[in-house]
Amino acid sequence: MISVSLISLLAYFLCVPLTAIMILWLYDDEKRYSKKAVPTQKTMCECDICLFHFTADKEEVFVRCPQCGNLMERKGAKH
Repeated sequence: MISVSLISLLAYFLCVPLTAIMILWLYDDEKRYSKKAVPTQKTMCECDICLFHFTADKEEVFVRCPQCGNLMERKGAKH
């Protein structure tokens, strides 16, 4: 008959699930942070009055701040 101590049994039943959870956690973490950048048709803008940052279409010359409603010309816009 095979004799196994209680401490060895507890160590086995604790280490195996914890190792599996750690491997799944590392896999999910790697998958989450390895996302690729996707090209977009929007650009970042900053309001001249309230300094709020927001996105606007690249083709728009005049943009309105969603926070304060200021109408401004987008910097770097092609006329």
